[in-house]
Amino acid sequence: MRGLTRIRYTGLAGAVLLAVAAYLVARPDSGGGQGGSLGSPSGLVALAAWLSGTGLLVLAWSAAGRERPDRRWLAVTGVLWALPLLVAPPLASRDLYAYACQGALQHAGLDPYRHGAVDLPCPWLSAVPPLWRGTPTPYGPLWLGVEDVAVAAGGTRLPVVLAVLRVAGLLGAVLIAWYGQRLAALAGGEPARALWLGALSPVVLVHAVSGGHNDALMVGLMLAGLVAATDTRQRTEVRTVLVGVAFGLAVAIKVTALVGLPFAALLVAGTGRWRRVLGAVAATGAAATATFALLAGLTGRALGWLGALSDTGRLVQWTSLPSGVGMAVGYLLRLVGRSADVATAVAVSRLIGLVTLAVAVGWLWWWARRRAADPAAVVVATGAALTAVALLSPVFYPWYAIAPLAVLAAAPATAVRDRWLLTAGAVLAFLVLPNGLGLAVLTKLPGALLDVAFVTAAAVWLSRRRAHEANRTSGRGPGVTRAGIKHDSPGAGPPDTVGRGPGDPRRDQA
Repeated sequence: MRGLTRIRYTGLAGAVLLAVAAYLVARPDSGGGQGGSLGSPSGLVALAAWLSGTGLLVLAWSAAGRERPDRRWLAVTGVLWALPLLVAPPLASRDLYAYACQGALQHAGLDPYRHGAVDLPCPWLSAVPPLWRGTPTPYGPLWLGVEDVAVAAGGTRLPVVLAVLRVAGLLGAVLIAWYGQRLAALAGGEPARALWLGALSPVVLVHAVSGGHNDALMVGLMLAGLVAATDTRQRTEVRTVLVGVAFGLAVAIKVTALVGLPFAALLVAGTGRWRRVLGAVAATGAAATATFALLAGLTGRALGWLGALSDTGRLVQWTSLPSGVGMAVGYLLRLVGRSADVATAVAVSRLIGLVTLAVAVGWLWWWARRRAADPAAVVVATGAALTAVALLSPVFYPWYAIAPLAVLAAAPATAVRDRWLLTAGAVLAFLVLPNGLGLAVLTKLPGALLDVAFVTAAAVWLSRRRAHEANRTSGRGPGVTRAGIKHDSPGAGPPDTVGRGPGDPRRDQA
């Protein structure tokens, strides 16, 4: 009990320090769209508060996993950690101000898919980063509706507009917490682990609760769709409609959600037989399309946002693996006097990344189809597909990781997967400074070289694993399948706590 109390208030101290950093350098009037300067005396204080606050929050989060508390303790602790961030200015990003300006465009009757904030002009234009002032919105009609409601509620009062938008981000975090636990219970995972890894992650607290990114709402709706697909207590027809509605809403926020729909259809089918699978894909797709079409009609905006997605690729950073590899090739080209080919190197590397992404997602779906009767396998494949999207897309920001982290947190636990999820959540928390400046901008060369090293190591690991599995298959013994993988004996159902049964005396502490 004493250890858990210390963990709770260590994380709270970290959240308070992050709120201090936000007040110092993340206000809308600090720095012409870039946030306050970190070189000023107040900026140095903010940087120290951010570094120590993030460190304390990561430390408390990881320690909570080792202590394995129950869900009640985790929920109360999550609320305490979120409170300081909710009353401070948006931290680590200026996207909320861009959302507000997109809402102003929509509210004024201008098409946000054809105009940027500068065309109105938006009354809060100075708070938007210069790169995004003339860029059309890459978001779907549901998110445009949320932005429109925020501006209608707040008018010219920016704090009210931001408050409404942050409610949407907070709602997303709540949905992740609620449906993540339910998906874990249905897919053989641990609900408390899903709450800990998926909802209390520093990535969610900083970028969803504080930063208000719409990824959280998209992910919450995706999880709702996966829960509906997995819950066999409902009739297949009801599950199909619920899945289509949930994913239609999610896609109407960001197109990334479309990746999860074919996997949800496998859960609805419950079998790998092609007739059932194709029927489920068609039915859920139709329900999702109808939902999207309804939202497009209500907002007056349809598919114009798809063209705006290309504008997001103008920013070249090593946090995207393909972009980082292209940057590394570009540095080599500069050394040999071929600077004119640098942009081509990045474009070719990104194209290879997209082709690899398509192949990876397709293979994962094929693998999941053969195991469609096992919800755990399908959930793992869904999380892996979303991970591939995050790693191989032309652009990556830390909040893009909310989707794979939340889905994989609901899957059955393995020691290796937990280490990766914990490491990812910790590292990503440090990637953006409190004023919204990404560390990737300051570490281009070492980051690009890190990407090359990562891709090389991944290729070597995959080749060794293939060779190892081939050797095991050729000399397989008792208990080994044709794929060379031993069957695990079935264990008990998922406990209510992370690794702790219902009889533990610490189960209900708060």
